[in-house]
Amino acid sequence: MSAPAASVGAGRGPWIASAALGVAILVAAALAVLTLVTTPISPAGTTEAAPPAQPAPAPSAAAAPAPTPAPVPAGTPAVTDTAGRALPAAVATGVQGLYTAIGTGDLPAVQQRYQPSTAVNAAPWSQVAPLLSQPANRDALLAALREPPQRRAGLYRYTAAGGALVGVDAQGRMAFIRLP
Repeated sequence: MSAPAASVGAGRGPWIASAALGVAILVAAALAVLTLVTTPISPAGTTEAAPPAQPAPAPSAAAAPAPTPAPVPAGTPAVTDTAGRALPAAVATGVQGLYTAIGTGDLPAVQQRYQPSTAVNAAPWSQVAPLLSQPANRDALLAALREPPQRRAGLYRYTAAGGALVGVDAQGRMAFIRLP
């Protein structure tokens, strides 16, 4: 035999009411915690209310605008060598970062990517930095980085038609530069 339909619904009524009451208690507890966390506490024994929040000051007309970031350089660096083979991932990633840093004039970022090669007696950063502070030199190096490099023992040599040369090691760091 089956139970009458009225008794099936009656069995669920107390369970649903208990679940609804439980949810209501959890919501009330969460709101109480949120109120306690966001309300400033006055010292014990005081009855004065917290001071009203001060509105944020309106920006003044004399405030200097934030500096705009330098534009990303046009073009992209070569990621295949002169034989058309793809460069190793570390070299391609390093060259892209170097290209962006040189193109935006971000000398600290270029310095982080400069590892003078002892194999070619590369200049220290103190001699390279003044050269890279000149936009014409940076443009020459960007032109070199757009040309497919020649693979050499442990280095990739990027050469521009104007004679600028950038050496990148197998880890994607700039190993040397040569400017015309």
